[in-house]
Amino acid sequence: MNTIFKEILHKGLKQEILIKKVLIDKKSKFQKIQVLDTLIYGKILVLDGIIQITEKDEAAYSEMLVHPAIQILKNPKDILIIGGGDGAVAEEILKYNFINKIDLVDIDEEVIKISKKYLKKINKSSLTNKKVNLFYEDALNFVSNTKNKYDLIIADRPDPVGAGKSLFKKEFYNGVNNSLKSNGIAIFQSGVTFLQKKETREVIQHVKGIFKKSGVMLTVVPSYIGGFMALVWSSNQIDMLNSKIVKGRKKIKTLYYNDEIRKASLCSPNFIKLIL
Repeated sequence: MNTIFKEILHKGLKQEILIKKVLIDKKSKFQKIQVLDTLIYGKILVLDGIIQITEKDEAAYSEMLVHPAIQILKNPKDILIIGGGDGAVAEEILKYNFINKIDLVDIDEEVIKISKKYLKKINKSSLTNKKVNLFYEDALNFVSNTKNKYDLIIADRPDPVGAGKSLFKKEFYNGVNNSLKSNGIAIFQSGVTFLQKKETREVIQHVKGIFKKSGVMLTVVPSYIGGFMALVWSSNQIDMLNSKIVKGRKKIKTLYYNDEIRKASLCSPNFIKLIL
């Protein structure tokens, strides 16, 4: 008999998904981890009862975290992924042969082990690629102590609960700024703004106080219920609103992203402009 997964992330709102099979249901040192095979979304990764990624719609999230920024950077070589233990963001970055190194920092090694086995359709085995270096620690500590500088830093972080709380502190944004090359870009997962306006507002306030340039990209991921998801971008030199794709940049295969989407994603409705 099929069972029901119930996600209760937002007060007064419940999402129910029919499950064909429970593949993983266990507790790590940091959180509860589930991999569920569902009728509508395929395999989904759930942490502490909150959907992180699904086979069905991950492109609308992972492609937008990567391609709008990487395609306007002139010569990106070194990338830092914060979170991203499912491997989806790393898989998108590896579409570019000119990338030298990807450092991926995820506090929970168990998530990465499980993703290597069960989420291959999503990550295409990116987590075992020789360009990807895995670090199992709190990303706040990593960006506070690393001497490395990165062309692009992507905070593919969970919601600010449990193990993800430290990734929304002011110290975290300072650490990201210190780890970013002068002409680099940082991208932060910043919530579904219709339902998480406070979260988006706090991210914007932090980055505006630290970086010289910032703004919001929008995407829509059906399994992240509530409408627009905000991806806050920041830089000390680059204005993503007025940047163009680098001439001659290799065309890549995507399901969601294209240049029209990139341009449109940088346009905000009035309720988000008020936050900005």
